[in-house]
Parts: sequence; structure tokens; C-alpha cells
Amino acid sequence: MLSLNTLAFDVWWCKIHEVAISERISVLPREVVEPNIWCKVQKEQLSSDPCMKFVEVPSAGAVVLFSGNVRDHSDGRVGVTTLVYEAYDEQVLSSFVAIATDAFSRYEGLCKIVIHHRLGECALAESTVLVVVSAEHRDSCFEAARFCIDTLKVTSPIWKKEHWSEGADWALGASEIKRFEEL
Repeated sequence: MLSLNTLAFDVWWCKIHEVAISERISVLPREVVEPNIWCKVQKEQLSSDPCMKFVEVPSAGAVVLFSGNVRDHSDGRVGVTTLVYEAYDEQVLSSFVAIATDAFSRYEGLCKIVIHHRLGECALAESTVLVVVSAEHRDSCFEAARFCIDTLKVTSPIWKKEHWSEGADWALGASEIKRFEEL
């Protein structure tokens, strides 16, 4: 779980400064780049091209690219028009790095990993998250990519608000954020 003291401070800070939590991203690091890991959060549209370039290495026989996109429906909600993502900025990048680091320890032959996520408003069909993995062989590449996106969804402090024809509300099916050690 997130530290209540830290979360309470951030909620207080945002109220005092009259900004949404996601607006704090402008004053915090937006990316972490290591030799084999590139993690990023951004308000601009995501592009897979730089991600694919980052994971290119001569030893990689496989590359898997996963893109999570805005669709026009959700559980019990038709006519979804946009999604708005907010993140707990102080912890989101470190959670991405922890996921990628753990993937390297779980799967043999991985070369590089990219995890990028959108914040703010996202329109239909836009990519909201990219996970790109390169590896020596396809099996570990597929497994690592799946591990990264599945783990991101349960450990990273990111929330989604859905706007649809009947109104707007936080996404259904949200789950409590788990600590990485709890998996």
C-alpha cells in the first residue's frame, strides 16, 4: 500500500496549489533511462518508434510490443469517449523500474525493456501504455512482456477515469495497489 502520510501530503499539496495530482508530473522526473531499461510517463501521445529503436540490439531474436489502447466501451459502460489517467508521481517511475528489473531476473535472455504510460486525457484508439521487450528468444520475450503489463496493472499507482455517454467516473474493477513483494 502507498504510505498514507505521503499520499495525504500530496493530496494536501494539490488542494493548496489547486492542481490535480497528475499535474505534479511537471515538477518531477518524467523518465528513467538505464542501459537496458527505459521507463517514462508523459502527457503527450505515445510513439512506439523510439521504443523499438531502444530495444534493438544484435543479440535480440525477438521483440514484443504491447500497446494498451482506449476503446469505446468498458464493463457496463457503452459509448466511452475518453480516458483520463492520473498517477502518484513520486512512485510511478520507481514501480516501472522495479517491474522491469524483476523481469530481467525472472526470464532468461532478455535484452532490453521499455515501459511508457500516458497521463492526462486520452482519446479513442490512442495508446495509453507501451511495453516493449527484446530478448534472444520469443518465449521469454512474450512471457516477460505479459509479466510487465500484468504487474504494472496491480502494482503501479495509476488511476483511470472514464468518460462515456452517460457521464464520467473512475473505472470499475479498480483494485488495491499491491506492493511488489506481495506478488
